Amino acid sequence: MEPTKTLLALRGIPGSGKTSLAKAISITNGAPIFSIDSYFENETGEYNFDYQKNHLAYKECESKTKEALELGVPFVIVDNTFTLKWELEPYIRLANEFEYLFFVVTVENRHGGKNIHQISEEQIEKMKAKYRVVL
Repeated sequence: MEPTKTLLALRGIPGSGKTSLAKAISITNGAPIFSIDSYFENETGEYNFDYQKNHLAYKECESKTKEALELGVPFVIVDNTFTLKWELEPYIRLANEFEYLFFVVTVENRHGGKNIHQISEEQIEKMKAKYRVVL
């Protein structure tokens, strides 16, 4: 079987376990993980979200993903909420442009994970209402 390049998008609401799953997968294959959350972390891993910089975080995540695909990294993970279709579209385009298989995995919070990203319960409920799964 011929090896293929893969771009994996992990999606789910805050606290669902996307980052934990991304890290578990990365440990097995060394895949880089790109996330909007990374933009808001300092050197010690503290998370400080700033909504006014969210657009910059989206651009940085997309840019780092593109760099990895340009280099031909065989397996790349993107870990974001991806609650809306438009959030996935740049990654679909990148996968097509660089001839990567593109998989979307929805992470469900069946383990009782907690949101650690300063997102209000009201905002999470709004995310859930907009969330669509394509089967």
